[in-house]
Amino acid sequence: MQNKDEVILRFGLYPLHNYLWEVPKIPLFLVILCSIFLGVLIGGLGDLYRHFQLKKTLRQNQRMIERLEKEIQSLSGLRYEKSPSLK
Repeated sequence: MQNKDEVILRFGLYPLHNYLWEVPKIPLFLVILCSIFLGVLIGGLGDLYRHFQLKKTLRQNQRMIERLEKEIQSLSGLRYEKSPSLK
């Protein structure tokens, strides 16, 4: 491995220098691997949320289609019942 150098990570809010959090020295390759892992994890959670939202929308649309089909059948049944009496 080439990135064996140790680095210090510092987290904090720029205007507030009192709130500084520092991680002890860790190898750079661990920082890179953890960053990739966290990126994949966050992306996967976002994709999972989107998947469930789409499933919910699909279920709602299927219920609406079924309701509208029943309404069409009931309306077409009324039309056929009235048409013989018109003769």
